[in-house]
Amino acid sequence: MLRNLAFGVVIGTIGLTGVIGVADAQPIGEPSGTFDITIAQGGNIVAQDTVTIGPGGDLVDLKATWQDGDAEDFTQIGAVSSVTGTSPIILKVTTGDDPLFRLSNWYINMPASLADINSPGVDSLFDPNGGLVDVTITGLTFENGAAAVPYVVDNDTFGTSYMRDFEGHFYELPESNPAGAWGHGSYDIQVPGQSYLDDPLTSYNFNVIETGQTVSWSWSQIIVPDLVTTVHDGTSGGVTPLIPGYVFELGLAVAFVPMPEPGTLGLMIVGLGTLTLRRRRR
Repeated sequence: MLRNLAFGVVIGTIGLTGVIGVADAQPIGEPSGTFDITIAQGGNIVAQDTVTIGPGGDLVDLKATWQDGDAEDFTQIGAVSSVTGTSPIILKVTTGDDPLFRLSNWYINMPASLADINSPGVDSLFDPNGGLVDVTITGLTFENGAAAVPYVVDNDTFGTSYMRDFEGHFYELPESNPAGAWGHGSYDIQVPGQSYLDDPLTSYNFNVIETGQTVSWSWSQIIVPDLVTTVHDGTSGGVTPLIPGYVFELGLAVAFVPMPEPGTLGLMIVGLGTLTLRRRRR
């Protein structure tokens, strides 16, 4: 029997200190307006859509369930069809408030249907043999017109991406932290910011495309689980998934910091940051 997905908790925060020219910058409001999202694997488009966010948009409730007690909004951004049926691809976005930055979490899921978004679909979100994944967001703006910079923290505690299997278990992907690395059990199994910023030629890159009142960026060359990638079932690691290589959810994180005065961005001293996580109820 499939278990329903529920939303978990933030297991960390970001600290920004010693920022010359940033502390007095305009705080960053909630995302608002319209943005484009493109998901590709091996150069082939998996999903592509234009999404409205904020009051009156496709995504209005941007607070995690534990923050306001209400389920987050979702919107369909694509679908996968096969001989077994059609599964929608949906997007959820949550954000957190802070005077100096805004942390955002992006959840891409392949549910059974729009009426049952907590159960996995008949097809995997990604092909285990289809190559690396790129997710690009373009044209995001903020409700108060703030100028911002998309930002991933260059350390091993800023959880930047993860993938989960048919049963909601975390895949033990290359470069991801081990379970319990920071005291949060299997929630720690995420690829950290330092992997996205070490400029490898083969995997995990974070690219800032546009800064200012409109921001654009991409998480690129994301490794997908293959048919032998193991999961952590919440108790033990090295477990063979129920359906090897199947991906139900891709989770991603990015922070937005105020646009600094020229030459001061490099003076930022950035602390701990992690994803908002979801877990399965038993």
